[in-house]
Amino acid sequence: MWKLIIICCVPLLLFAQEKEKNHTLEWNSNFLFESNGLDKNFLNTMLYGGYISNEMKAAWINAGSEKNVIHSEISNELSYTYHFKKHNICFSFADKSLLNASFTDDFLRIVFEGNYNYQDKTLSFNNTNIRADLFQQYKISYGTTINKVNMHAAISYLLGNHHLSYMIEKGSLYTAPFGTSFYIEYDMNAFITDASRFSKFTNNGNGKALDLDVDFSIKKYDIRISMTDLGFILWNSSSRTFASDSNFSFQGVEVEDIFSFNDSVLEDNHLNDDALKTNNKSFKSYIPATIHMMVSRKTEHNYFRGYTLGIIAKWHPYMDNKPLSFAKIGQGFQESNFSTLWYLQSAVETKYLNLIPNLSYGGYSDNINIGLGVSKGEKYKFTLGTQHLEDLVNGDKAKAVSVYLKIKLQF
Repeated sequence: MWKLIIICCVPLLLFAQEKEKNHTLEWNSNFLFESNGLDKNFLNTMLYGGYISNEMKAAWINAGSEKNVIHSEISNELSYTYHFKKHNICFSFADKSLLNASFTDDFLRIVFEGNYNYQDKTLSFNNTNIRADLFQQYKISYGTTINKVNMHAAISYLLGNHHLSYMIEKGSLYTAPFGTSFYIEYDMNAFITDASRFSKFTNNGNGKALDLDVDFSIKKYDIRISMTDLGFILWNSSSRTFASDSNFSFQGVEVEDIFSFNDSVLEDNHLNDDALKTNNKSFKSYIPATIHMMVSRKTEHNYFRGYTLGIIAKWHPYMDNKPLSFAKIGQGFQESNFSTLWYLQSAVETKYLNLIPNLSYGGYSDNINIGLGVSKGEKYKFTLGTQHLEDLVNGDKAKAVSVYLKIKLQF
């Protein structure tokens, strides 16, 4: 790590004698909760408890889609950038907490209603998964301009605090009429780090990540293509891994004597269970990588200063179970629970404030979202905004809540 820092600091030593210096200190905070069907009331009840009525259960099940996605993210980042001639070097520190889950309506039915109302039916909970990560990110980046093309590259050290994930690739439950028998099968993998010392300061794993960014112009258009946070964390050997590919059949209770009965659940011929494999060993998990492309154009209008059209994709595979290949690349996009996000953004200058309106579709939801940011200042810039303005008035029915804060100081 120290060798990397020394190498990246070489440009600073070469240009330390320059009279003109430009320093930038920036703070970024971001909070996001987003769902494609379930609302904030569902999340609050799951997190903080409370009475769940049958009407609430029915409403949540009906509100969901075939694939229910919930994503939550809290991040805080502090960065320092030093600019010299056509170069710059940046150091940053970020603290991140991520939660990502996907499950079917049938899974909600099993959890909230049980299987009584679904006799002679098969409930599916295929591709049910939940992932949670706590980690810090230490990043160093270097940028330069060559032939009017701006290029940036960064490498990060990831300090992993905690990880939890459950992935059920295939799962189903069949209940026979009158409940005389039921059949359940599932293929599950789970990974959990040592939680005996649950803290932001716990070091349960180490990892790395890579950023690449290219910015250039074609006629009146500025084009930027970037990839950020392509990386992983290798969790230590005190972590626990679980794997099971099982099916289970229950045929009821046979009573021959009121004082002596045979519970058929204990009979081996009704159970085909590849015993749950539990190990204490190291494993690898990925952090969400972002692929971003945008096209911008400035205007000469007094207030309307320009517009940007962009597209964002996420790469976030469940497990490290495939070698690097086209199949692995496709797996990461499919398992991210993120649909391609398209957005249109503009910049509007007023006498006292600058406005940043935004219209987007996609992401972790399938809704059209309205964003709005408000900024003040140039050399010392303060920005506050949301990507989901329409949900601020929906209260507990909101399917998305987001707030971002940016403070930028140049000296």
